[in-house]
Amino acid sequence: MRLVTFADSGLESFVDAAEAAKFLHVHPKTLMRLARLGSVPAYPFNDGSRRHWRFLKSELDTWIRSRVNLSPHPVRSVS
Repeated sequence: MRLVTFADSGLESFVDAAEAAKFLHVHPKTLMRLARLGSVPAYPFNDGSRRHWRFLKSELDTWIRSRVNLSPHPVRSVS
């Protein structure tokens, strides 16, 4: 009989704010602020009065890709 582990199950594991911020190339405090505002896909885990956030990289990837052309910047000509 073979023991099935979490890694074998094919389920994506959650990452903390530090790893998720590194993935998005933003500061962890910026990411946590976005999580509190509900702007970024995040899952709160409470331990007492402090809230910890967990993220799925696949959801962050989809979120950031959806924002790529959301607010285009005008192109300046270089003379």
